[in-house]
This record gives sequence, structure tokens and C-alpha cells, in this order.
Amino acid sequence: MQPTIAEAVDRFIADLRLSPRTRSTYSIALKKFLQHLTDIQGLDPQSPLEVLREDHALAFLRDLVPEDIKTPEQVSRMRTAQTTFAAVRKFYAYLVSFDLHPTLSTEKLKVRAAALLPRFTPPPPDVRTDQLERIVEYVRRLPPHEDRTRELRRLKVRALILFLFRTGVRVSELCALRKQDIDLETGTARIYRAKGGKSRTVHFDSETADALIAYWRARGDSGRGSGSYPAFSGRDRPGQPGRPIAPRTVQALVSRLCEEAGVEFPVTPHSFRHGLATELVRRRVRESTVQAILGHASPVTTRIYVHLTAQDAADEYHAAFGAYQRPGTQRQAGGA
Repeated sequence: MQPTIAEAVDRFIADLRLSPRTRSTYSIALKKFLQHLTDIQGLDPQSPLEVLREDHALAFLRDLVPEDIKTPEQVSRMRTAQTTFAAVRKFYAYLVSFDLHPTLSTEKLKVRAAALLPRFTPPPPDVRTDQLERIVEYVRRLPPHEDRTRELRRLKVRALILFLFRTGVRVSELCALRKQDIDLETGTARIYRAKGGKSRTVHFDSETADALIAYWRARGDSGRGSGSYPAFSGRDRPGQPGRPIAPRTVQALVSRLCEEAGVEFPVTPHSFRHGLATELVRRRVRESTVQAILGHASPVTTRIYVHLTAQDAADEYHAAFGAYQRPGTQRQAGGA
């Protein structure tokens, strides 16, 4: 018996071996698609799958894409449209590949969708490396605590921020790390089944290694089997490694550090990834190497960073016209 449209969506989500983050993204996108079928197109998701056509997906896409892409809000909406419709396209491809709906044409959908999508290259992320460095410097200067639990937390915060800063790992990758995934002898960490199911090796410096050692020592890691402990715990106590830290906990931690360090520019855990990419490009690291370090599936993603960075442009501009001074500060002779 052929499944309904809604049942096919559930089967699609269940059958694919996805990371929790990707599974959540696909589920949200396809829930929006089913809602659009109901509210806008008048098609009940409990209808037989055979009634689904390419036109249903294209009508959904038309409502997702903004009329123009000139403001930050429209850019954000366009990015969301791309991500959301990618899930719908993968769902259609699944239906065809598993013979659930062989009359659908994924090629037709691809060509017609391309005609609807405006030419759009996402702007480079707005990265403020000086703000990231300010956070890093703040955690470096956090004073030791006499209380063992509070000292353990200080050491964890320092190790975690330095690891994000120097490796550029995604927050989900950070949370999944175990001690045995990190090689202190070589200054590398192995990331397993990252985005797209690909594994890679990331690198870190000696300062990060020292911070990790101090944190694990304070946590009391020792003995056989300690390699399976999470690299970064959520609520850990001396002698108790605890469960792996959660992405939301890392996000809340970075947000709190921004407030404490006086950083007004919005910084998230992912900002450290953008920061590393920008810094590698600025230091003239090869594009292919940057792609390998960050684990980008396509060089197109990496090329977002391979540009004249905002800081480079500012340096050259001020070299031509003089250093910028904020209003209210004393200006050099000859200034306006």
C-alpha cells in the first residue's frame, strides 16, 4: 500500500542516517512544506503520495524566496530559503530513488527551481577577529579559585574557548569529542562523522594542549577507560567527568563571556570557526588547506573567505586617507 505524503516524510527522516542537527533541520523544513501544502495549496498531507507533483515544491519555493536581496533581512531570508528547499529537494530525490514515487522528475525540479532562484552569492560572514581575541584574552586572565569545583569550571572554560579558537570545530563536533579523539603528542584531534558524514583531522597549538591537560587533571581523569570520557563535560566535578557538554550550554557560555568581556558584537561558538577561516586566509594559507581544516564539502564554501577581508580593506583605505578616529577623540593636525 502506497504511503501518504506525511507518512513518506516520516519514512524519509527515519531512514536517513543524519546527525541530530541535520535531522532537526530537515524535520523543520519538511514540516513547513506540509503546512504550506495544507494552508496555501489545499492539499491534505494525508493524501496518497502519488498526487504529489514537482509544482507543489516549486510553489513552496516561490513563497520562500524574497522579492529582492538588498537588505540583511532579505539576505537572511534567502539563506533560509536555500536551506529549507534543499531539504524538500532531498525528500523528492528519496521518493524517486526508493521507487516510492517513480513518476517524479528530480531533474525537472532542479531546472525549474534554478529558474526561480535569483543569482545569489552569500556575503562573507561579518567576522570581528579582534572581538574573538578579546574573549580569548579574558579567559586567559580569569583568576584561579580556591574552591575546587569553581577552579575546575575556570579551567574547562579556558580549554574550551582556546579549542574553539584554534581548531574551528563546529559546536556539535566539540560536544561529541572524547578524550581519546584528541592526540596531545601531535596536537591534533580526530572529528568523526562531521557534517555530511565526513571525518577529518583538526590541529591546535601548545597553549590549547596545556589548557586541556590542566582541565583533565583537575577533573581527576585517570585509570583505564578514561579515554572514553567526554573531552568537555557539562556539569563535571572533581573525580566525576560527567556527561558531554550540550551545544546549548556552549552557546550560553559564549554569550555570558561576551557580557563579562565587554564584547558588544554578537559572538556565537560558530564565530570562532569563521574567525579561524578568516585568519588562515589572511595568513595566505592555501585554499585547499583551509577547506581540509574546516571540513568544507565544496571549495565554493571555502571561497567565501578567500577574498579581500574587511580588515585588509580597512587597512589599505586608512593607509591612503589616514587612520580613523572615533568622534569625540582628539584628532591629529590636519583632520576635519
